[in-house]
Amino acid sequence: MEEFANLVAADSGGDTVAQVIRNSAITTKGMAVNALLEDPRRWTTRRRMDRSLTEARRLGRDTVTAALAEAGLPPEDVGLFATVTTTTHSAPGLDALAPELGLRADVEMLSLGPMGCYAAVPAVSACAHWVAAKRRPAVLLAVDLFSPHVQPPPYDKEQAVVLTLFGDGAGAVVLLPPDERPGPWEPGGGAAGPGGDPARPGVAVVDSEQLTAPAHAEDLQVHMGDSGLRIRLKPSMPDVVASSVAIPARALLARHRVRWADVAWWAVHPGGRRILDRVDEALELPEQSMAAAREVMREYGNTAAPAVLGVLRRLQETQPLARGEHGVVLACGPGATVWALLLRGT
Repeated sequence: MEEFANLVAADSGGDTVAQVIRNSAITTKGMAVNALLEDPRRWTTRRRMDRSLTEARRLGRDTVTAALAEAGLPPEDVGLFATVTTTTHSAPGLDALAPELGLRADVEMLSLGPMGCYAAVPAVSACAHWVAAKRRPAVLLAVDLFSPHVQPPPYDKEQAVVLTLFGDGAGAVVLLPPDERPGPWEPGGGAAGPGGDPARPGVAVVDSEQLTAPAHAEDLQVHMGDSGLRIRLKPSMPDVVASSVAIPARALLARHRVRWADVAWWAVHPGGRRILDRVDEALELPEQSMAAAREVMREYGNTAAPAVLGVLRRLQETQPLARGEHGVVLACGPGATVWALLLRGT
């Protein structure tokens, strides 16, 4: 982030960017387009989108390949290949990776987006419903790349926050149905642990809940402009999230008779330092849960859809849900929308 601050230091508003970076609690972030080597700030929208698709497919291919290997699932066994992105628009888009990944010619494909930072939660929920109905495995790929969309100066405070906050990332989720065969399947609808070892802990998708606050729909928006993605991020967003995020979570837990205090961990979308601070103040979540979100944000920034998947993975690696324990995923995004996802250890 220091290198990035130096890149824009001479621009109008560069000092504002440097100040925001210092206060951001983000030390590094991924940039598929290295702005230090090739500056994308003057690129046309077409060049940005073309490069975004190229980089997203490259990262997506590596991510899905690794996820399938970790789950012990052969590519030819995948029944659904779902993709979600807000930053890469094309038809075909990420779904064109199917033959490169070795998926069957008749694999079902579902392209979702743009939904912004909360996209992973409804996407996982949709895939879980498909797996339950078809009783076949699914893989979800989430990719968001902001480096091809770095905007030109001048930079005001809002644009400085956008420049600082958003980083590039990719994440994949493998969802497995119950299966009576021996092998890398986890009974009860959850995914097996890494490497397809049924003895390793996995998680089952139980249910989800959404809340939208239309009165604050303009607080966070993402649109396509003459120079790539144009992001509106008002300073009121942390307060909106903090006042709303408990509502879907409480409804979800009540529906399944899970007490708030009995949730083992909470995977919170790392949407920014102020958002995490306000959510922490409002909900008083376990220290380890908030620490995981802050660590992911410090190392990667806010990668939109993949971000909360990174927090989920970190928590499941350091504090895996025991069989029957519950975890909750919380994500927020454009339109002042909040999603909660209930998971259970298997």
